Amino acid sequence: MPHKPFSLIKSIGLVGLLTLLFSPTIRAQIGIGTTTPEGAIDVGGNTSGLLFPRVALTSTLDVTTIINPNGGTLAAGTTVFNTNNSAMGANDVQMGVYTFDGTQWQPQFSREDYALFKQTGGCFRVPIQSGALEYATASTLDGLNREIFIPKYSGTYRIEVKTNFGAGKIEDFTTGGESKISLATSEGAFFFKLEGNGRIMIDPESSSYDYEQGWSYTHAYSAESDNEATAIESYNVPHYATLVYYKPLIAGVSYTFNLRHKAVTGAAVFQNAGASGEGMGHVGHDVPCSVEFEFLGN
Repeated sequence: MPHKPFSLIKSIGLVGLLTLLFSPTIRAQIGIGTTTPEGAIDVGGNTSGLLFPRVALTSTLDVTTIINPNGGTLAAGTTVFNTNNSAMGANDVQMGVYTFDGTQWQPQFSREDYALFKQTGGCFRVPIQSGALEYATASTLDGLNREIFIPKYSGTYRIEVKTNFGAGKIEDFTTGGESKISLATSEGAFFFKLEGNGRIMIDPESSSYDYEQGWSYTHAYSAESDNEATAIESYNVPHYATLVYYKPLIAGVSYTFNLRHKAVTGAAVFQNAGASGEGMGHVGHDVPCSVEFEFLGN
């Protein structure tokens, strides 16, 4: 039966010819789910998605978890889906798509983290206290006392502390033939403390009048004029202050912070010696004091 070998040889030849004719096109364009690819690789379909290789990178500098199959250095443009959330600090990675730029892995997703903490309970009345101007004996503020912030990402955070303080009512100490105008100031400070990851990052107990260590000097004036039939009083006019810090925080770590205030000047001239009633100072009277955290990046 001589015709069978001849048919087999003819079939093999035909397949070989077709492969030679069409192999350049196959190499140039690959269609997945489509017979008419419009690019080097064209993935069709509308009920399923494209999955990148899922790997656990250890950091943005990790060049051993993923390798170049042809040997040599990892090619720039290599893209993976990272499944790991590291918490080492510098060069941390979070779950999401990363692309290698030739030096390190770059996230291909938006990283935003923001938290705002506000003083609660309305205006906080603070006494004028004797003694040193210090964090240890300062008054704590509701909503800003032993609060915890846990960052989503490792990197630099902008920490903004906003405060305001207004003085209370003063005693009427200009009468008779004097000017009939009274003016006095109450002075003190706000203290911001931040700690976490086993250390104190901003420590108002470590120094005096140091803005970098959470000190914010504040003062406010009160006045009274008896030149009118009904005395005119001006008090509770706030002095606003803002502190801004840029600190490296680690994802998943709990950071505890406090904001406190103490007034030490003016007891002799404010009503009730500034210890009670209308002579006490005002913290966050109309605008609450606040602490906000914003992620800036690596």
